[in-house]
Amino acid sequence: MTVLPIVERELRVAARRRATYRMRVNAALVAIAMFGWMMLTFLEAIPPTWQGRYLFRALFGFAFVYCLFTGARLTADCLSEEKREGTLGLLFLTDLKGYDVVFGKLAATSVNSIYALVAVVPVISLPVQLGGVTPMELWQSSLVLVNTIFLSLASGIFVSTLSRNERKAMFATIFAVLLLMLGPFVLAFALGMSLPGLFNGPEDVWPFLSLSPACAFGYLVTNSTPLTTLALFPAKSFWWSLLAVHLLSWVLLLLASRILPGIWQARVANSKLERHRQRIEQWAYGRTEARKTHRARLLDINPFLWLAGRERWKPSYVWGYVAAVSATWLWGWFNYDLIMFDKGVTLTTVLLFQTFLKLWVISEACTRLAEDRRIGALELLLSTPLTTREILHGQWLAFRRQFARPLVVVLLLEFVLLRQQFSTRMVLVNLVMLVADLATLGWVGMWLALTARNLNRAILGTIGRVLILPWGAFYAATLALEVFWPLCGGGPFRPGDQFTLYFWFGIGLANNFLFGVWWARRHLLNDFRLVAAQRYQMEKSGWFKRLFRGKDEAPARETLVAVQN
Repeated sequence: MTVLPIVERELRVAARRRATYRMRVNAALVAIAMFGWMMLTFLEAIPPTWQGRYLFRALFGFAFVYCLFTGARLTADCLSEEKREGTLGLLFLTDLKGYDVVFGKLAATSVNSIYALVAVVPVISLPVQLGGVTPMELWQSSLVLVNTIFLSLASGIFVSTLSRNERKAMFATIFAVLLLMLGPFVLAFALGMSLPGLFNGPEDVWPFLSLSPACAFGYLVTNSTPLTTLALFPAKSFWWSLLAVHLLSWVLLLLASRILPGIWQARVANSKLERHRQRIEQWAYGRTEARKTHRARLLDINPFLWLAGRERWKPSYVWGYVAAVSATWLWGWFNYDLIMFDKGVTLTTVLLFQTFLKLWVISEACTRLAEDRRIGALELLLSTPLTTREILHGQWLAFRRQFARPLVVVLLLEFVLLRQQFSTRMVLVNLVMLVADLATLGWVGMWLALTARNLNRAILGTIGRVLILPWGAFYAATLALEVFWPLCGGGPFRPGDQFTLYFWFGIGLANNFLFGVWWARRHLLNDFRLVAAQRYQMEKSGWFKRLFRGKDEAPARETLVAVQN
């Protein structure tokens, strides 16, 4: 008798999947490349006795961030997808229990991430050979990474149990992980401010801090270091944090196993949850008369604009976000005076604000077309007299209605704020890149919404192509210049600030043109109907898939046009 039949089946399937082996190789290659890049670039100004610990911290930090957010990519939609498609109930027609389904999904989604982590750990052990890192710290870092990835996957499973929407499940998982990581620190800070006599430092609040996965990470990063003043966490907090985070992960899995058998069924119309959902929908879309007025106004402009902009309060959400960030900054200015005008604080605030705004644009760009493709509404839409250009124009009108006016205000505020600390040239380059990135994110997000397997893959693919790839290309090009420039007789390569700024700006614009104009926009205009008709046989949309149009696409398009005519 098999104790967990779904787990056994999923592991057998994963053992025959090529991606299982490719993931290990790719993760090891990325870790080795990062290790080599740091060895060649950042160790010149670091004393030899600190180099091993510096490399260890950097590699350990990157691996920790990967483990922390991998649940949003892998498990956030594993159960909610089954509920949307109506297949989850078929599993419970058998004698399977809730824990069978939960642990089966956990095994199916976590195999590749665990293998990737196993491939990265040997690279993290290389700094031990340079000194400054003990074997015990290496083993402790491995435990922290395994524990963190377990918590992230368990959080994704729990959120997926409660959710039905793909996008909301992914962002809710990210929010849950950040809450688990930062919540204990916020609680400890609040206790220290309200009860200064009882809580004066980390030694007094470590029981609260140990509930966060960042506690064990912080212990390894700040303790046993040449800078002994940075030792913030007591030794006992490390093991208690490991135990607390591990138990919390099991609690989330057990709760998901308990909730799942009763929550998969459709709610009755008179349930409290359904009534609350109807109230929220009525508030977002308006009452009958308000809907008619709103629909008539948008339909006169563009029919797809109405489809993408039916939720009347969307522009207000962006204004609320801008107002909340501005109010937070003003609160910091009034309470901490000139600290908010410090270069580091100013730049960090602007980058965090822009990053969230870009993620918001990605989410909006991917959601509409991905959802219509999934439910088959896109094919019905293409049977109307609407042309491809009208559909895309309606989507861009929806973007403009939601983001244009807040973006103008943001550009003006950032120019005034950054101009106090940085040169006008640098500020203008940053603002131009922000606008170029937002336009590229719209095109790439819409195309991947049509070609990716699901919404989460479309969002992550857009982030990788537009937000991550330029930085990787920039650092790779800088490393190549530092290595090959002296070999060509040019002496040591020491670029100035102006060269670095324009070099980064050029790579960013080239990436935006490649993926936004030449790739995504061209395919959307030429292949929109072809891709929409193939929603049941979509090919994989890898990073460079369909970058160059294949020879067989033209006959396929001609065949589709002939059938439609």
